[in-house]
Amino acid sequence: MNDLKSALNILKKEFPDFEHRPQQVEMAEAVFSCLQNNERLLVEAGTGVGKSFAYLIPAILSDKKTIISTATIALQDQLINKDLTFLRKILPQQFSFAMLKGKNNYLCLKREREFSELSESFMRFREWASETETGDKDELSFIPDFWTKVCGDSNDCNTAQCPFYSDCFYYRHFRSLYKKDIIVVNHYLLMYDLLSGFNILPFHEQLIIDEAHQTENVISHVFGSVLSYQHVMWLLYRLRGLKIAVDHLFAPVDSFFKTPLSLPKTISPIRDEIIERLKDLKAQLALDKVIHRLDGQKDSADSDELRDRTVTTITYVMSLEAIIDDFIMQDDRNKVYYMTDNKKTLELKSNLVESQKSFQDLICAYESVIMTSATLTAAGDFNFIKARLGITGSLPDPGTGFNEMIIGSPFNYRKQALLYLDRELPVPDRANNEIFQQKSVKVIESLINASNGRSLVLFSSYSHLRYVSENITTDYPFKSQGEMPPARLIKWFKMTGNPVLLATATFWQGIDIKGDDLSLVVLVKIPFGTPGEPVYDERCRRLGDRWFNDLALPSAILQLRQGFGRLIRSADDRGVVAILDKRLVTSSYGRTIVSSLPEMDIVHRVEEVKRFFDSMPQKENVSCHVGAGLKPALTKKIKSI
Repeated sequence: MNDLKSALNILKKEFPDFEHRPQQVEMAEAVFSCLQNNERLLVEAGTGVGKSFAYLIPAILSDKKTIISTATIALQDQLINKDLTFLRKILPQQFSFAMLKGKNNYLCLKREREFSELSESFMRFREWASETETGDKDELSFIPDFWTKVCGDSNDCNTAQCPFYSDCFYYRHFRSLYKKDIIVVNHYLLMYDLLSGFNILPFHEQLIIDEAHQTENVISHVFGSVLSYQHVMWLLYRLRGLKIAVDHLFAPVDSFFKTPLSLPKTISPIRDEIIERLKDLKAQLALDKVIHRLDGQKDSADSDELRDRTVTTITYVMSLEAIIDDFIMQDDRNKVYYMTDNKKTLELKSNLVESQKSFQDLICAYESVIMTSATLTAAGDFNFIKARLGITGSLPDPGTGFNEMIIGSPFNYRKQALLYLDRELPVPDRANNEIFQQKSVKVIESLINASNGRSLVLFSSYSHLRYVSENITTDYPFKSQGEMPPARLIKWFKMTGNPVLLATATFWQGIDIKGDDLSLVVLVKIPFGTPGEPVYDERCRRLGDRWFNDLALPSAILQLRQGFGRLIRSADDRGVVAILDKRLVTSSYGRTIVSSLPEMDIVHRVEEVKRFFDSMPQKENVSCHVGAGLKPALTKKIKSI
């Protein structure tokens, strides 16, 4: 522990505006002990603990190969370019690190040679492709529509047998990873490594999973499958390029995938008529004959490039055939199968319902595992996530045991925050949904006015977001999710005075806006799972009478806590979280949800919210630097043109 104390002291001296946090030290000591003793740890670290340094420093000091997995590429960037870069500068220990992303983030030299189109974006892409040294799409100032046709694809990759292997952007980077001490990945790549039988990541010694509350849903997605129009059309064009007659297949493929559903966006189970039509399409594709033809061409190929293209196409056809058969049979009882609409084309999808076995396979591949997040507990314990992932005990159980630790936030929420719970709006259930949407607009407007903008309004459905976006009246500049990419929306928010952002989905978590820029977070509804979402419905069905207490309620608590955590990001932040769902006041489970939030004062009238903001020390530019120096009314006029 002496090395750990020394490292933390160096951090204290070198980190700008360092705030001593006993919680950070407590977490770092627990992580360090688990890594030293090859144990496992579930640790919930409240907002402001500084959990990144609390697990990075022990990983560095452990002198073991470490995989760190986080939720998104953006968070990978933060760990690599900010946190680890800083620690390498200040710590005496020598260590190396790198980021690994999936193949689809890199340009594929083979597939790029096959693709061409007459467009301005393609010419810009070609100029970049001729100059790039990494092939990483993050270098591009734009993401071309055709990127999926030129990026790496595991189903079209012959690895070391590819004639472009020595120059391959992905594998050139990958070969350098074996010498690294720490590799930062995202959850999807971590789970694809699991799906591959641990053949993607270069080592499996110790694993740290940040944002670990997302683990189950990522496993569910990765272990599912998709049959889409784009997948089949790509194959037809590849086969045409290999001189195999496929022109007669374009019409039946169009007919199958472009038939209007004229029903809700997602339908489960897949209709019998769709399955019968899929059987007909499979017969027309005659994939077994295609494989036979390709086998013959492979043996007679007159170049390494043509042979490689043929071999990878055979792999692609076999994978497609297995996916089609899976949707025809639908006999995997641990999956849910459904059909959905994607840009007016039919997609067939499946997802894993229960992830316990897959998770056990994952953790058994590593000597030690740390799982952390600001939200791992519901109602004060880890029972929910342990049940969902099949964690059946605590250490020293050698199979599934984890140490457990809950570390509270260092922030003083009673002093820094106020909780507004609305009790006048109608209950936002299915019967009252329309009137709730209508009446919620006025409450949202009043709250935004009380906070002088500086607001993030989080919805649990896109339909409600769209309704408010189309009907809200405010003098403050506002944008809605979908108007620009998420990263640009956050940048707009930080650069604009008194902004208002209406958002859903990904904005409930991972958004870090410190200071006066964000002073109000509105959570429009308790984020219960959506009826009609196939995986959620099937999980509820399997739980029987326990579906609400064992799944719906704890899931909603974790999501609500994530949304709540967007507000207070530093010891100097102050603001209000407003929840417009009166069930928090009127229902028995409402008390359970509220008790899962930090202790703070609760009010029920917008006037009290305004009084709270009026009592805050006024700083320059809090209420006057709208847009690029525009007055609020002028900004509104521009918005409405």
